[in-house]
Amino acid sequence: MHFPRLDVAEIKISPIQKGGSDRKFYRIRCSAEQALILVKYNLEREENRHYVPIANFLGEHGIRVPEIYFHDPDEGLIWLEDLGERDLYSYRQESWLVRCVFYESALDQIATLHALPESVCMEMKEHLPAEFNTELYLWEQNYFFKNCLGRYFKIDKTKLGSLNALPALKEIAERLASSAIFNRKTSSSGMGRPT
Repeated sequence: MHFPRLDVAEIKISPIQKGGSDRKFYRIRCSAEQALILVKYNLEREENRHYVPIANFLGEHGIRVPEIYFHDPDEGLIWLEDLGERDLYSYRQESWLVRCVFYESALDQIATLHALPESVCMEMKEHLPAEFNTELYLWEQNYFFKNCLGRYFKIDKTKLGSLNALPALKEIAERLASSAIFNRKTSSSGMGRPT
């Protein structure tokens, strides 16, 4: 109904084994030239309701994100542009000459985002419910240790525990929390959310 130009005679649906925050991703292939990504998200998880507004905001401000074709908030479905099957991690075995182009591209996008004026970023404050405080940075560090170092790089739990207990990590989390622009400039208003 929403994609009348697609050839729907032989649709193939394959789950993408990557996701997060109770979001499941599926590649919908209609033909060799036609593919979409379907995102099914958990309606009970607050952050999932902000996925589309944040993607639209980023796109409007020149940050490359997949185009949103259709969003059904009642069903928790998002249809978006398929940018291919390879991600940055899939290039990890390539030479630095190949990989550096992708890293530079990612860093250029981060620089574009961080160059946005604070007044523009304020538009998104309602879609960023988590305050970037020390606890959140520590949670992100733990997530990295468990999923990246543990699951992908297979570092044993004893080594992970000793790395995770390094005092410098807590110091970094505290320093990041104290330097968050939005936290620092709006703490008196009680909003306390980052840009």
